[in-house]
Amino acid sequence: MAFWYDRPAEYSGGLNYLRNLLYALSCLEGCQIEPYIFFGRSVSDDLVRPFERLATVIRTPVLDRKTTAWFAHKILHRFFGSLLVVQLAIRPFGISIVSHAAAVYGRRRPFRIVSWIPDFQYLHLPELFPFDSEVSTRRELRIATQTDVLVLSSFAALADFQRIAGEKLASSVVVLQFVSQPSATGNESQPSTVDSILQKYGIRGPYFFLPNQFWKHKNHAVVFAAVKALKTRGLEVVVVCTGNLRDYRVRDSRYVDGLVRFIEENNLGKNILILGQINYSDVLCLMRNSVSVINPSQFEGWSSTVEEARSMGQRIILSSITVHLEQNPQNASYFNPEDPLALADLLADHWTGGQTGVSEQQASRAAIELHQRTLAYGRAYAKLIAALDAGLLEKRVYEACNQLPEKQAVPNPKNEPTI
Repeated sequence: MAFWYDRPAEYSGGLNYLRNLLYALSCLEGCQIEPYIFFGRSVSDDLVRPFERLATVIRTPVLDRKTTAWFAHKILHRFFGSLLVVQLAIRPFGISIVSHAAAVYGRRRPFRIVSWIPDFQYLHLPELFPFDSEVSTRRELRIATQTDVLVLSSFAALADFQRIAGEKLASSVVVLQFVSQPSATGNESQPSTVDSILQKYGIRGPYFFLPNQFWKHKNHAVVFAAVKALKTRGLEVVVVCTGNLRDYRVRDSRYVDGLVRFIEENNLGKNILILGQINYSDVLCLMRNSVSVINPSQFEGWSSTVEEARSMGQRIILSSITVHLEQNPQNASYFNPEDPLALADLLADHWTGGQTGVSEQQASRAAIELHQRTLAYGRAYAKLIAALDAGLLEKRVYEACNQLPEKQAVPNPKNEPTI
């Protein structure tokens, strides 16, 4: 089967998602899925390399913007609903299922399609999107009705989908909550590694870690305001921020410029350190060795930051949005994302609590749980593919994977086909 990466290369969340899914499949004994992953030729080798041990990597010009093959696919797909160009790209490899593409769907499908919609952010924060929400809704419904299976990452996303779809469900819908792997190299907790990375970025002493992209809804502003409030109380905390400084959806830099001005005007240069986009293994090291991780976001689909912190046993301070409550990691504290003073109180509690980094006990417990969750995730997706291949899926909602251990599987009194 093929994973078709037709999303922006800057969308690190999408790359991490696929890497985590492929890793989960690689952990299964006797897995019948032989994964291929297709990238454009222009995608950097550094981004592609981590996938080479998890799948067969294929480069194709169809995924390179403004190439002849790319234009041919866009024209045939848009005006004729044809997936011929994609079919020609995958045919030499005997592929019958294409998974997780953003723009591969159609009423006449020469192969089976598993689509993934990360979230419905535009329903909650329409002011951040320059286009009409009705256009987005029509597109999402078109994907859902022109695919064999629609994968959603949370029950919060399922509620949003049901809000726009109503009873017009034309495909199977699966909730598949992904699991993040917390280690890129396995040595992020070694003292020599930690010291060298802290020195590399000029970090001295304890710090909070905020690894979100610098997009407006990620809500860095509430954290910076909380740091300012603590400074006025005489408590000097440090927050280290990583993430892309450019939002690929907009070309307006005023938001990031405003954050930088806030730091300068309030003399917070020693309290807030913005590193930008850095190596992923460095991100994990900074996360593991922080006082706590912060995710102040106003909206998430299923937060990678939360999953990474959960997987390594790290403490985390979260905005009390619906999906964060659904993820429900251990060692989590919650605050209203519009209330910097409430966040300031939490930061003060964590800062003065005396713990930095993940303890051996926390790491050990998290590792055991991570292994179990990873296998459950991989099995759920493998069962989905097996059921799709056997023609056993019907037009209904399936609970394919549920990470919350206290919640039991949904009863199936009618003996309907399950995955």
